[in-house]
Amino acid sequence: MDKEKEIKTQDFVADFYENIRHSRSYARKFHDYWFSEMVKRVVPRGLALDAGCGTGEMMEFLKNRGYKNFVGYDISFNMLSHAKKRAESLVCADAENLPFADTSFDIIYGRSILHHLQDVPKALREASRVLKPGGDVVFVETNKTFINDLPRRLMKHGDHFSEDHKNFKDSDLLSMMKKEFEIKNVNYFGYIGYTLLGFPDMLDIYRFIPLKKIFTPLLINIDKVLSRTPIVKRLSFCIIIEAKKR
Repeated sequence: MDKEKEIKTQDFVADFYENIRHSRSYARKFHDYWFSEMVKRVVPRGLALDAGCGTGEMMEFLKNRGYKNFVGYDISFNMLSHAKKRAESLVCADAENLPFADTSFDIIYGRSILHHLQDVPKALREASRVLKPGGDVVFVETNKTFINDLPRRLMKHGDHFSEDHKNFKDSDLLSMMKKEFEIKNVNYFGYIGYTLLGFPDMLDIYRFIPLKKIFTPLLINIDKVLSRTPIVKRLSFCIIIEAKKR
């Protein structure tokens, strides 16, 4: 994967994230639900790292809930220019070559970062290096299924993606993570609400739906039910992995 190309892609989409994705009230509600699904698995403590922080929405989510001891990094300056509206401790950095000292952080949250990377095992080694012994990681990543494989292949040809972006099989991602971490829990995330609510910068048909105050929480609740339904839950768009440094 060409890192310069990835930086250009992320610089390009940053304004769409800021001005469309995170300006729609229904999208914000869905992303807050997404953040809550991550945070409830590992409650913030000590110093947290937001890996691939983008425009800073997760740090804003944490701050609004009284937690302020965190650092965010991203490879895109344009992403960080928006993130600085929401957080102060920001670093422009590459996940495969982190500028932090060993054992700096108690927790790492990473939402949809690994599938952008050229060398995922190296990035996981770096995450382990900067994490304290016994520290926790929560990664949310793509989950390749027969339902989402074709749409994700098609989206690679758009301006918001690169043909190099990955769509992980859950078994492949877990295999890579097990080399650095002890896997604690695996959960599945993202179904109907994920597609209709989460990405208005790419698919904004939901803005034509009336009664959003009723349908938005309904769609989120449907996603919650599907994530607990045997067999069906594995057809999610994403996987949430909670792990611990040995």
